[in-house]
Amino acid sequence: MYVIQYHQQLERTREMVTLRKNDKTLEVFYHDPKTGELWKSFFPKRTANGCGPKLLRPEPLPESLEIQLELCLNSNVNADAIGLAIEYSSKPEAWDEILSLLEQNRKKYLRTNFLAFIDNLGILTPIQTLNDAEINLTSIPISNDALLTLKKRARRLKVKRFFWL
Repeated sequence: MYVIQYHQQLERTREMVTLRKNDKTLEVFYHDPKTGELWKSFFPKRTANGCGPKLLRPEPLPESLEIQLELCLNSNVNADAIGLAIEYSSKPEAWDEILSLLEQNRKKYLRTNFLAFIDNLGILTPIQTLNDAEINLTSIPISNDALLTLKKRARRLKVKRFFWL
């Protein structure tokens, strides 16, 4: 689903037809003639200082966050979990819902993907993650105390899943 390595992205996009580009957001949409799928190349952590990691994924994602987690955390490809985490790392307003779903379904997900997702989501270092993404703490509807609570929940989840609890 997600392609996060640069050389794989190049190889994959060479096989596809470019549909449209947005120079402001640096999003590019492709059509895969073999499968008929629409693909999106974008920088979810783009800031004024740099672009951050580039992701390539099919468009659109399933609407339900639960289905997105199910697909990516049970995939045979670790890049799917990492890509989804990178995409949601710049959306702190979704972290509470993500953690709730992970708490409910943690035993259903592959352990390696689960741990990779938590590590790449940025929730273990929320202040640094938001600063790196140039997200002003006053502009998000989450307090510092709530961020620390989310961080503790994520740590607990990681330990539980690591030890198969």
